[in-house]
Amino acid sequence: MAAAFTGRKPLLSLNASMAQLRMEVRDSAGRTLPGYGDAFFDLRLPGDHCRVAQTLLRMIRGDDFRSPVHSVHFFRDASEIGRWSVDDERAEMRFMDDCAHTPPAAA
Repeated sequence: MAAAFTGRKPLLSLNASMAQLRMEVRDSAGRTLPGYGDAFFDLRLPGDHCRVAQTLLRMIRGDDFRSPVHSVHFFRDASEIGRWSVDDERAEMRFMDDCAHTPPAAA
């Protein structure tokens, strides 16, 4: 009986050689919170990792204002490549409020 080709061996060797993208979730003191972080295969796709972190922070915190989750960080190797925090969220909201109250420029 001939062995069936599953394609798994080349796929595993490809994945083993790929770098990983690491995500950390931290509290307001900067301590890593267990159970939230993860590692992913780094496909090096173009994208704004800060906006991905922003979306994940909003998903994790939800409507819980007492959540210990304060920030989400993405690392490639030892370098931080994206982050978003509750402080960033507040600053962005203040900026949006300021822009909404700014009168239009005279034509």
